[in-house]
Amino acid sequence: MVEIKKSKDGLKNVLEVPGGYRFISDWKEYNLEDFCFPHILDKQIPGCGYTTYCLWNQQNLILVSPRRILLENKAEQTEHVFYFKVSSSVLDIDKDLTKITKGSAKTKSLKTIEKEKEERLKQEKSMFEQLDEYIGRRITENSPIKILVTYDSFGKVRQFLTSHYPFLTGYGTGMDKFQIVVDEFQSIFIDSRFKSDTEMDLLRDLYGIKRICFVSATPMIDTYLRELSEFKDLPYYEMDWSTLDPGRTRRPDLDVLQIGIGKSVVTEAKKIIQTYLDGKFEILPSKDGFPIQSKEAVFYINSVNNIIGIIRKCGLLPDQVNILCSDTEQNQKRIRNKLGKAFKIGKVPLRGETHKMFTFCTRTVYLGADFYSTCARTFILSDANIESLAVDISLDLPQILGRQRLDENPWKNKARFYYRKLSETKKVDKNFFEEEIERKKKETKNLMDIFYNCDEDKRKSLLKKFTTASRVIMYQDDYVSVNPRDTGHEVVFNNLVLISERRAFDIQQIDYRDRFTIFSALKNSEDVEITKMSRFISVLQDTKILFSKRLQLLCENEFYSEEEKKYIAEKVSDRFNKYYNILGPARIKAAGYKTDVLSREISDLLVSKDSIREKILSTFKVGEKYKKSDIKPRLQEIYTELGLSKTAKAIDLEEYYELKNIKITDPTTKVRDHGYEILGIK
Repeated sequence: MVEIKKSKDGLKNVLEVPGGYRFISDWKEYNLEDFCFPHILDKQIPGCGYTTYCLWNQQNLILVSPRRILLENKAEQTEHVFYFKVSSSVLDIDKDLTKITKGSAKTKSLKTIEKEKEERLKQEKSMFEQLDEYIGRRITENSPIKILVTYDSFGKVRQFLTSHYPFLTGYGTGMDKFQIVVDEFQSIFIDSRFKSDTEMDLLRDLYGIKRICFVSATPMIDTYLRELSEFKDLPYYEMDWSTLDPGRTRRPDLDVLQIGIGKSVVTEAKKIIQTYLDGKFEILPSKDGFPIQSKEAVFYINSVNNIIGIIRKCGLLPDQVNILCSDTEQNQKRIRNKLGKAFKIGKVPLRGETHKMFTFCTRTVYLGADFYSTCARTFILSDANIESLAVDISLDLPQILGRQRLDENPWKNKARFYYRKLSETKKVDKNFFEEEIERKKKETKNLMDIFYNCDEDKRKSLLKKFTTASRVIMYQDDYVSVNPRDTGHEVVFNNLVLISERRAFDIQQIDYRDRFTIFSALKNSEDVEITKMSRFISVLQDTKILFSKRLQLLCENEFYSEEEKKYIAEKVSDRFNKYYNILGPARIKAAGYKTDVLSREISDLLVSKDSIREKILSTFKVGEKYKKSDIKPRLQEIYTELGLSKTAKAIDLEEYYELKNIKITDPTTKVRDHGYEILGIK
């Protein structure tokens, strides 16, 4: 039994992990069987091997997960488990809750509903037969039973076990001889608006079970936990990895960059991708001290449409792209129609398997998937103005930063976070929000009063309306939910949805309200270390400081190299970038940082823009194809000839031509290089 201490506030039980241990399986004193009661476990860090411990210990255990992709990933890595896999229409949905369109309100025909129900029952029957065979084999081998199941199928598995194997469950419905581990349980709150019936059913299906561990590296914030009766009184255990071994927990370095006005997450992603396509790979020393190039990039962006847009704008090919999103018929069709039949929804590569250059992940993959890349960098794209694109700094961000598993990857503990703060037009007053909550609560009470005070026939009609409304309008008007488990005539107040709405408001309206609140939220998170460069860029983006003073701060800064300063100027703003990268620090200093003088100098340079255009149009012809490696030196010759200090890039041609990304085969070497086909003049 491990020693348990109380936290300073006395509200949590602290489990100090002994020094030298990196994974739970190493800690022999920890035994989940010692905690044979419902409890919350904050494991503190992703990647500590808790799931592995659960799947390899000697307990009969059911791992319950909110994401199919997580279970598929674990099942592929662990042969002795049984994955109860049934197609679902509600799990793993990549949904933008801000877009309730007419199309989303279309109801399925009775024939379609019956067909889907029939197909699911067939799958369940097959799964139960396979589960029966698996349990029999494990009993014969005298080995523990390990079952993986999603939130929406747990109730069926519980029912099957208690009726077919009572000697395994304790001759009752309490499942006393099975350990239940509800993984990433914060999803119960986060996902509730678009599949709240699933979350409510799970809580009902767990009722009465003694051995439950609600586990997460990022539990829901205490404020929200206390609002649900199922969680508010549960013992809370927190693993402490730092006290006995401070060097064991290194917080990831996070570059934090604001997306400029008028730009989008797609714009930023395209710029990053272009550097990879141009072969400009970042280089860091490997674990052994040798230089290694990052030839892989993983993008976290919670929008299938934006992922499709990025792939199309960058002209990426199927062999360059791994799309990891909800594997639904809708997403499959969307990707196929927009990108072509060669593009498909991918899978998380197992250890040792090849990774593609670009991996795109929606929130479906934030939780629990393991990446084993030796050189991938992590890019996180967040837009507070679109609710589904706002990365939760407290919950999503630590999960994302824990996805890369290999120590030999020098970018394992590094990431770049691009954000768009909340625009003025999207800001909502807190009092207005609370008034809206109260209105919906009152409307819910009125509807429930009507339901419970009318006759049976009217109740049946209301049930249909309530069920449809919760699925189509996503609880925009009230919190009425139908309990499908008891008599079929029960309606309840869906507190999960209310909590989910409060969390969504706090993320969008508080965390992303302005630059200061974003950095405050990041500072309050114990999971990241904001880089000095990010803080410096943030200062230079502060419009409350005079532009000339900010320009002087950059030019006279001795901490960064000239290349780093050029990068910083580009990230601050277009105006900053124009002055610094066109005029250069020497000319800016000579002008005394006076913006009127600098503007005149810029104007003088732009006068020659016509001559630049004329020279470029006479050099590169419409209809021709050029390798990017050939474009750059030819452009540099033009700039040098005209007396410009500008550094040439192949992408500069976009200013003058309509281009298409292609690959060009060298007739001699047969090597394929990236290039452009010039389609027309702009």
